[in-house]
Amino acid sequence: MATLRQLKTFVATAEYKNMSQAAKHLYVSQPTISQIISELEKEYDTALFERHAKELHITPAGMLLLENAKQIIAIHETLEQHMKTIKSNRPLRIGATMTVGSNIMGKIIQELEAFRPDIDCFVTVTNTDHIEEMLLHNELDIALVEGIINHEEIITNPAFDDNLCMICGKAHPFSEKGIVTPDELHNQNFILREKGSGTRAIFEQLMRSHHVPYKVKWESNSTPAIIDAVSRNLGLGFVSERCVAEKIENGLIYRCPVQNMNLKRFFYICYHQYHPVTSQMQDFINYINSLPTDFH
Repeated sequence: MATLRQLKTFVATAEYKNMSQAAKHLYVSQPTISQIISELEKEYDTALFERHAKELHITPAGMLLLENAKQIIAIHETLEQHMKTIKSNRPLRIGATMTVGSNIMGKIIQELEAFRPDIDCFVTVTNTDHIEEMLLHNELDIALVEGIINHEEIITNPAFDDNLCMICGKAHPFSEKGIVTPDELHNQNFILREKGSGTRAIFEQLMRSHHVPYKVKWESNSTPAIIDAVSRNLGLGFVSERCVAEKIENGLIYRCPVQNMNLKRFFYICYHQYHPVTSQMQDFINYINSLPTDFH
């Protein structure tokens, strides 16, 4: 029977497709990795990897073991977490992407804790790529994101509506236009979120689909910094309307509606398919689903 250590070593090797990289990740030597993989192959009397010059290719038997190993590891880590906190409230590690974290997560947690005071929430706010990695490595139980999650092992369900918008400063020529065409966006300077942001990924997808070349003049993980730079006419921005509604209303920046460009998106509830759905996760999901889709 494979041990937990062997399974963790196997999963790391399968993810990195390289024993040296897996060894660095696990802080062990490469011969140790090689020995553990050999032990597993001997235990199950089958090859788990095909050895190639640059990387390892997992076999069908390896894929079967990988799927089950991830489930076993997730169950064990969830058990460890629960046993360590058995005398305290129900812990819930929640991830939130930047727009979610800066606009609605505080209100959600405040109301959730009033509704379920026995849930002890710990929130991490970061970009979509990092949230995805944390979910895959069981560093979060559940997340609310505005970006595109691509990994097939992460379950995503739409929760809230959101609208994105192009913005410009008062001195920008677009501030006097009722509507902007995609052609007018060609080679404009943009101030954007960093790579790995869900908002940035959606922007790039839109520009590609409309064949619009553009220049990235600034990038930042701070939406307020982007809005400030746009207000100083340093370029166009692309943000959630939730972040700029008040400044648009006060005339500090201007919305630039773009012809034939759908800027609607969703916020999604996400969790790893192998992570057991705990009672606190289900309470969080139920609470989110009880809210209106235009929740602010």
